[in-house]
Amino acid sequence: MNRPLLSVIIPCYNHGAYLSETLACFNDYEQQEVYEVIVVDDGSSDVLTQQLFAQLEKENRFKIIRQENQGLCSARNNGIKAASGKYILPVDSDDKIAVELIYRAIDILEKQPAYDVVYSDGVYFGAQNGPWVVGEFNLQRLMLWNYMHVSAVFRYAAWERCGGYDTSLNYLGFEDWDLWLSIAFSGGRFYYIKQPLFSYRITSHSMVRNFTKERYGQLQQYIHQKHADFLSKAHLSNHLALLIRQNKRLWMKLFLLTYFPKFLNRLVNKKKIDRVTIF
Repeated sequence: MNRPLLSVIIPCYNHGAYLSETLACFNDYEQQEVYEVIVVDDGSSDVLTQQLFAQLEKENRFKIIRQENQGLCSARNNGIKAASGKYILPVDSDDKIAVELIYRAIDILEKQPAYDVVYSDGVYFGAQNGPWVVGEFNLQRLMLWNYMHVSAVFRYAAWERCGGYDTSLNYLGFEDWDLWLSIAFSGGRFYYIKQPLFSYRITSHSMVRNFTKERYGQLQQYIHQKHADFLSKAHLSNHLALLIRQNKRLWMKLFLLTYFPKFLNRLVNKKKIDRVTIF
């Protein structure tokens, strides 16, 4: 087999009930030499997941890494370190992707070396259904909140340049937001595909449903401290002042958001204004 251009990295901890669905996304795996799939068992303890990994090892279709539980960031980093591809696609073990994302991202990154990340729209499924429209890349918006999904293709070199996923966030979350910020702040550019090419599963146990206000505050504080040169109040104030001078509509939206949030919500509900475009 030729060296693959792209490596799919799937960390798994006790997600045996969903992992088979994720692996089923790669329906052309036996007929191609473009990408590889690396599945990292992060010390799963439930019987179903252990049995599934035992079966995967027997089948020998995918590259399997077994390790003691280290946390999500370490599992992704270890998978990437074992990767052969110069492009990386992380996929959560309960999500799904369209293989088209792999081929389109490779084509874009091969032809346009100025870009470090290729991402797309997606859909929600499971306990919640509907479109996830990510939208064009906007650094100001990303500085305020992680609006991108983890399943974006990035260059191995960009991941290496940023020191990989931050293992301080192993059991906390926001590790993908931190990586996107690190890539962006180091000069990386993001290419947007306006098409749903990933599916994000929502369950009663999803991290987004179990975030407490306190935990969110701790995580946000960590992110802001780590990227203080770009996320400090002084930097944001100067940056916002420049944006306002350039875009008076942005000033009006910020004014409504700050002083008349209920009125702004009413405009959003009446579809007079799109909340996504506020920043």
